[in-house]
Amino acid sequence: MFCYHCQEAKKNKACDTTGICGKKAPIASLQDLLVYLLKGLSFYVIKAHKIEMKTTRIDSFTAESLYATVTNVNFDSTEFVRLISETVQRRNLLSKQLTIPADEIIPEEALWQYDNIDEVVFIEKGNILGVPSLLEKDEVYHGLRESLVYGVKGLASLIEHSSVLGYKNQDLYDFIHQALNFSISFHSIDEALAMNLRCGKLGLQAMELLNQANTETFGHPVPTKVHTDVWNKPAILISGHDLQDIEELLEQTVGTEVDVYTHGEALVAHAYPKFKQFFNLVGNYGGAWQDQKNQFAKFNGALIVTTNSLQQAKKTYKEKLFTTGMVGWDEIPHIDDRKPHQAKDFTALIEQAKQNPPPTLLTDATIITTGYGLQSLLELKATIANAIQAGTIKRIIVIAGCDGRHKERRYYTELVESLPKDWLILTAGETKYRFNQLELGEINGIPRLLDAGQGNDFYVIIGFLQSLQEALGLADLNAMPVSFNIAWYEQQTIIMFLALLELGVKNVRLGPTLPPFFNADILTMLADKFSLKGTDTVETDIEAMLEGN
Repeated sequence: MFCYHCQEAKKNKACDTTGICGKKAPIASLQDLLVYLLKGLSFYVIKAHKIEMKTTRIDSFTAESLYATVTNVNFDSTEFVRLISETVQRRNLLSKQLTIPADEIIPEEALWQYDNIDEVVFIEKGNILGVPSLLEKDEVYHGLRESLVYGVKGLASLIEHSSVLGYKNQDLYDFIHQALNFSISFHSIDEALAMNLRCGKLGLQAMELLNQANTETFGHPVPTKVHTDVWNKPAILISGHDLQDIEELLEQTVGTEVDVYTHGEALVAHAYPKFKQFFNLVGNYGGAWQDQKNQFAKFNGALIVTTNSLQQAKKTYKEKLFTTGMVGWDEIPHIDDRKPHQAKDFTALIEQAKQNPPPTLLTDATIITTGYGLQSLLELKATIANAIQAGTIKRIIVIAGCDGRHKERRYYTELVESLPKDWLILTAGETKYRFNQLELGEINGIPRLLDAGQGNDFYVIIGFLQSLQEALGLADLNAMPVSFNIAWYEQQTIIMFLALLELGVKNVRLGPTLPPFFNADILTMLADKFSLKGTDTVETDIEAMLEGN
């Protein structure tokens, strides 16, 4: 096992026995084999596209399979065996439909076959295909290649979120195949960097598409105060990004005397007009994903994780936990995907909820605000622009990304606590749970903390800032009094910082540690080209940002 695609890689190097996330070595090997074979599948897809052959089903399958390998999504060996065998079958069928020159060298990724569908055989093959087998003399290229593959996984997850709502963009699928095929062989450093930047650009486009899907389906989010206290009814806690699942669950719990609470990234659901009609959506329970083992146990009721951020369940709540979508863990009940023109069936989840007592209050009841979507932020644009010109708002800081377990993440709480009172804070993703219950006040009637929603809503922040830049008559984002501090954890946050680099934004901070797949030479190159930097002490970083660095 060698896994270093998340921020919690052991000693910021790699998890080599068991993942910090709970992923066991056999699952890591199955994931490595799946990604390896998907590269081979994409090798043939690229050839198919050159003769204008459509590969629609393969496109969706590839995105779905990559999404399964994202951090904290799927730990179910049976599912990976299915995906591996199906990848080979799809690849073989496609290759037979193509004419390949006799003298063309076919990569091993496009050739490997199995005799029988055998989990043990798949694991043994995956054991020799991990990162160490990919290391080449040029570690700079290797790190950029890994960054590209991880970014593509983040892109695949975004594609899956929008496709559930019927929104697709063929360019995004095409790039996934191009990037996977690119990663098979050696290229120049400049080519590898260019592919990473393109991944950032298309990742931002994927976030824009998802924003369109969400707002056209559920309405434009509006600033909403969300309660964190509890009620005296049996309940269901839903965690994850998927808004369609939340809607269908709410519809099926109406009249059942079962309440629904959100958790983690699902918090923003309260801000969408479509969900405000449901009186059984009563509040938010808990915070970011890494605290779920403690919080899920105290919730008492039924639990469902819809997209990612799943941890191995404790015995205290294991029998109450369900998964759905691409999320999975051995022995945890899984709610099947919806059939065409039908909703998912949450009956088992609802019946489980009825058998349990109401939730236990976690902390003193409070209220947190979310829902500053693009439309709501644009309504504040003139006021914010005037405040910047008048000097009432000195700087805007974007603190976006994922949360995690490392004690170094206390940095984000201390940073917000220490910021000058004339700084506006824009956030998206679970990092906000480090500071969204602080009393931060207002500037000219504008709350200092504006929460755009999920990590997927990072596009909202960029879209707003670009519009604000135009209103201020400034040349680009670097001319704005804006600082970016990205709390990276997994593959979607890789999309965030790659998108910023592609936009040419300078002085982006990445923390609380720097990616282990970026060696010293890569970090030097990115610092020289983009002024990318890690986080330092709160005091040092604030002082540097005050100077525009």
